[in-house]
Amino acid sequence: MPTTISIALLVEIAAVVLSLAGVLLAIKPYTANWPAAMAGTLLYAWIFYDCRLYSDMVLQFIFVGVQAYGWWQWSDKTSREIPISSCTARRRVLEGVVFLTGWYLWTRLLLMWAPNATAPWLDSFTASLSVWAISLQARRKWENWILWLLADTIYIPLYISVGKPLTAGLYAMFLVLAFMGLRSWYRQRV
Repeated sequence: MPTTISIALLVEIAAVVLSLAGVLLAIKPYTANWPAAMAGTLLYAWIFYDCRLYSDMVLQFIFVGVQAYGWWQWSDKTSREIPISSCTARRRVLEGVVFLTGWYLWTRLLLMWAPNATAPWLDSFTASLSVWAISLQARRKWENWILWLLADTIYIPLYISVGKPLTAGLYAMFLVLAFMGLRSWYRQRV
């Protein structure tokens, strides 16, 4: 009979494979990235709960909603495909203010609700940054990759610190893929 540790490891391996597939497919950009990413995301919700990275756990459920929207948006055949484009300077500033405000407020709530959270300020910072990045990705804004680069750089040591080296390795691969995605989407922007 498998032990809890081996089940946890198998869940993490499956989450790594599905999440990696989702990013590889997004770089092209193939619509199939969304269901693959959603499956990995649901597995990571459990993993992050177990690590007490509660912001990342909540983030996974936000991801599922945004991934469903992205999947619908990218596969809507009644309208033409949304081109990869840039955010306006005004939009960047507005979204940056929303990000900073949301990060601060979420962290304060997290500290009240879950005082045993692991690295609450850092966990909520990366989770908030990821929400911003995936919202840009769903709207096919090339700048999403810049935010993923920043988030992935922070996630790697965070996941090592909670004993998830496979997930840290995944995020190291995500860092490389984010560079590839940035280059690809920047070239395709209109």
